[in-house]
Amino acid sequence: MWAWSTGARLVEAALAAEGLLARRYVDGHFGSATVTAYAKWQRSKAGGGYTGRDADGVPGKTSLARLGAKHGFDVKE
Repeated sequence: MWAWSTGARLVEAALAAEGLLARRYVDGHFGSATVTAYAKWQRSKAGGGYTGRDADGVPGKTSLARLGAKHGFDVKE
């Protein structure tokens, strides 16, 4: 899906730390395993408690900022 390697790797590492993504998928390629893990993050209370289409696995500014705040990276526009 996305291949923004450094940013994707940060997000994937955070998802792995949350127990949502296997470490073997922390590779900088935002593929289907990462999308599934990110959707789980979005649905979690910490990720915003999103439902339906709002929990589609595609990072939005708010859920990404929540993940970054918890795992030490900033979200820039």
